[in-house]
Amino acid sequence: MNERVQPDGVSGSLAQDKPQEEFSSRSLLIGGALFLALLTALYIIVQSIGIDELQTTVATGGIWGPLIFVGIKALTFTFAPLSAGPIQFASGIMFGVIPGTLYSLLGELLGGTVNVIIARVFGRRIVRRFVGVAAMSRVDGFYERHLNDWKSLLAARVLLFSVYDFISYAVGFSQIRLSVYIVVSFVGGLLPTLLFVLIGSEASQNQNVLLLFYLLAAIAFFVLVLFRAPISRMLKQHRRQVQE
Repeated sequence: MNERVQPDGVSGSLAQDKPQEEFSSRSLLIGGALFLALLTALYIIVQSIGIDELQTTVATGGIWGPLIFVGIKALTFTFAPLSAGPIQFASGIMFGVIPGTLYSLLGELLGGTVNVIIARVFGRRIVRRFVGVAAMSRVDGFYERHLNDWKSLLAARVLLFSVYDFISYAVGFSQIRLSVYIVVSFVGGLLPTLLFVLIGSEASQNQNVLLLFYLLAAIAFFVLVLFRAPISRMLKQHRRQVQE
């Protein structure tokens, strides 16, 4: 693609001026509560069944275990309503931290590559069907503001890993080559994926680690609420600088 495709029925300048989502303590609360709920549910399951029993069950599936896991992980990347959180947290328990990290990353690469191809071959109308009308504004925002070259893609991969499925669709509308996307996604995704797999593995087996995350989440939430105004100003200033 040699030229940037503008959103349907919206000029480039209007897309640039579209207001961004405000920094919201409510969204932080919901996200933090979901994060802790997933860790807690995982801890309860592991403690009730036993980690040895879980790993034995997965091992009896042979190669099908990793293949099914990678396939499910890829699907959660392509279909926005699906959440990858539970299976990503559980991957370290099922396969071990290092294999679980690699399987999770492979699933993300596969799903993300499909996203890029869908956007590049079939266009915006099909992407909208996969992500929904509301989420399409996110895709437009990433495409218009943050995807200039491999460096901006790497920054998005490391800092915005929780919404990288949307970013992958946005890459399909950009001039970034698919090979560059794959390399950057793998290298930039190693640390965030390892971190989440490690968190799930440790918190599901150690009650003290789980309680520590409760404490850290509470501290982070109250700090962000107290400093909501200055953080919002910094984010707005950063967005203006990016647009310029």
